[in-house]
Amino acid sequence: MKKLLMTLLLTFCIGCTYTLLNEKDTMVSAKSTKETIMIDAGHGGYDVGAVSNYGDYEKDINLDIALLVGKQLKSYGFEVVYTRTGDSVSWSNNNTEDLQTRCDLANKKNADLFVSIHLNSSEYEANGYEIYCDFNNKNTVKLSNSILKQLDQLDYSTNRGLLDTNETPLYVVANNEVDAILIEAGFISDDSDLYYLKNHTKNIATAIAKGIKKSLND
Repeated sequence: MKKLLMTLLLTFCIGCTYTLLNEKDTMVSAKSTKETIMIDAGHGGYDVGAVSNYGDYEKDINLDIALLVGKQLKSYGFEVVYTRTGDSVSWSNNNTEDLQTRCDLANKKNADLFVSIHLNSSEYEANGYEIYCDFNNKNTVKLSNSILKQLDQLDYSTNRGLLDTNETPLYVVANNEVDAILIEAGFISDDSDLYYLKNHTKNIATAIAKGIKKSLND
């Protein structure tokens, strides 16, 4: 009887040790695979981007969305870095150098993903949101579709779908060494889009962050 009790006790201790080691390994694994996401607020400083009929600058709305996206992603446990967190920029006012610096920052910060926030504009009647990505990159196509699905739920404008950067090259996507997408969150030239972008900025940011989370966690 005593031998049986000793055997059971030894088995229990080994089991506990194995469980604790497994839990420790799981914690280390989860921490080491945490993605670092770079959020790029398009334009900034010398470059105001598009301007609304009422004098709103694209660069300002881009930044508002970008900071809120980052805040939400942090709450999900992701590492978040930014190309800019204010209006002043430290890089050259040469457009190509500006865009290259944003790409370089993604590498410098060891980002796993680069998400650029922009707004569209047109002299003709147009509205809606769309995302540019490399159609040959399954990760960014999946990511883009996940974000569009979340934006659809807001029902604030038209889903204009995905655009292939192989057909319409965009510098921060085509010249980036990390997976990159560019989101056009709406038309600053459209009154309805502009109203939502300015007054429901948090909704748009949360939808983008949720789309990113769902894509990376699947």
